[in-house]
Amino acid sequence: MKRNCFIFLTALSLILAAGCEENTEITADLENPVYYHRSVKNLTDIIVHDIFSPPVASRVYAYPSIAAYEILQLQRDDYKSLAGQVHELTPIPTPDQDKVYALELSAIHAFNTVGKALIFSEAKMTDFQNELYAELKAAGIPDGVYDRSMAYGEEVAKHILAWADKDNYKQTRTFPKYSFTSEPGKWQPTPPAYMDGIEPHWREIRPFVIDSATQFKPAPPPPFNMKPGSDFYERTMEVYNTVRENSEEHTEIASFWDCN
Repeated sequence: MKRNCFIFLTALSLILAAGCEENTEITADLENPVYYHRSVKNLTDIIVHDIFSPPVASRVYAYPSIAAYEILQLQRDDYKSLAGQVHELTPIPTPDQDKVYALELSAIHAFNTVGKALIFSEAKMTDFQNELYAELKAAGIPDGVYDRSMAYGEEVAKHILAWADKDNYKQTRTFPKYSFTSEPGKWQPTPPAYMDGIEPHWREIRPFVIDSATQFKPAPPPPFNMKPGSDFYERTMEVYNTVRENSEEHTEIASFWDCN
């Protein structure tokens, strides 16, 4: 009797264990780049909406992209981590090797989470995330894999944001703006926007690869000189004549390359 009871309980335990085994089959086409492309497009739309200047926009793009890359490179032997290659970036936390993850989902979530921390219109990002993640989950990501992958993306995002927080960007927000002078040859705001000088302290932000902004100094502009025949005068007249003889095509080209 005891033996039969033992056999019954053992069999029941095996059946229950088999029934409780986690479903890890991912049927969603996570290698389809459209999901990542949509995330980048959404971030771009928010950057335009929030009116970030081009230098600041480059920072808003960079950190989310690095977060996504650092996750995706974990499953590619032909790609190397940027840790130790870009300044002060340390290796990201690694996922549990005994668990199944959808690392593409982790990468997308890390991208969006880091991006959300660097913009103003957080509600727009939240709305996009809710829609995209619901679509991905419905496409075929088991609950356990989905939750674990999202948590890992969140963990990597925190790692990247902690690194970004030390690049001196926030400190430069408190520095004085560019001071205008009436000295000949000094830059002044021009119509139609009369914008302030953009990011005069950008060189003080931590670079990714080069030693500092002084490593590659551009050639200085020609010295201010309004004497006909001088280099400065000839360049000035080229701009003046181009504007005076403006065409519809030139206006369209200039509008295309406008910052915003």
